[in-house]
Amino acid sequence: MMRRPSRQSTPPGGRARRGAAMLIALMALLVSSLIIAALLRTAALSHRQLKREEYRIQASLLADAGYQRALWKLQSNPEWLGDEWVLGEEQLAPGRTAKVKITVAADSQESGLRAVTATADYPVDHPDRVRIVRKRNIP
Repeated sequence: MMRRPSRQSTPPGGRARRGAAMLIALMALLVSSLIIAALLRTAALSHRQLKREEYRIQASLLADAGYQRALWKLQSNPEWLGDEWVLGEEQLAPGRTAKVKITVAADSQESGLRAVTATADYPVDHPDRVRIVRKRNIP
């Protein structure tokens, strides 16, 4: 009587090798996912820092412009005490507004001088709003 060969789909120990390969593939996928998640987080943080730096630079320029505006106004009217300067998105980036408050007051520490203060907020009503204050004494 002839024996029929057994019909095994995998050689002995083959299932264990396939299981190990599957485990290695899953571990590689997990490590890749963690690396991608870290890269995405780093990119998001870099983007936020870049936006904050943009806001800081814009607010600084606005505060300087507010101070220059005060000097210009004081040339034509030495009794001018300041105002609030609001810039809309037509003058700035879309969706961004700014406010510059300018005050002129007698300096309490040095007689004969006036303190010019320009306070710039950019962007107004934004969670990452930046405020820059420029204060200088003028005769």
